[in-house]
Amino acid sequence: MAVNSGQAGSGDSGGERGQLSQKERIEHRQRDISEAIDDLENTAPNEQVEALAELLRQMDIELKRLEARNRQLTSRLKKVEAVNGLTGIELTFSDTSTLDHRDEKVVKAIVADELETVTLADLQELYRNHTDIRDRETLRSRIKDLTRRGPFEHERLGMQTSVWRFTGLTDSSE
Repeated sequence: MAVNSGQAGSGDSGGERGQLSQKERIEHRQRDISEAIDDLENTAPNEQVEALAELLRQMDIELKRLEARNRQLTSRLKKVEAVNGLTGIELTFSDTSTLDHRDEKVVKAIVADELETVTLADLQELYRNHTDIRDRETLRSRIKDLTRRGPFEHERLGMQTSVWRFTGLTDSSE
């Protein structure tokens, strides 16, 4: 185990290690842990060490799963905070002044999720997730109004659904 840690540390200078993203540092550390467990399994002198190595392997797998879930939740939290104005980096756009406050929430969600095209189903889900709109007629009316007046170009009309291209907004901070 000490060999792997020493190799990882000796290959990176302090400046190089600082340049790695948090995700890269975690991945490097997870790889070191996996390699150390492999070494332990390959050189296990008895059944107790083998059992310990198996337990460590299970813990390593669970740690990787939790790290992936943490990254996913952190990404989603940043989007939710940006859409709802809970951080200093709230999405504000000058072009949304003509939009209803509920439409503005949907547009901010589209920007935060970096969507280029949206379907009718996407818009329905965005309204349900980011506004208090639940009534079918109100939902239809808001979507119709947003796609006509908002920053969208009708891309195609299908048998089951339409697709709109989000054309973007001008950032008011520019």
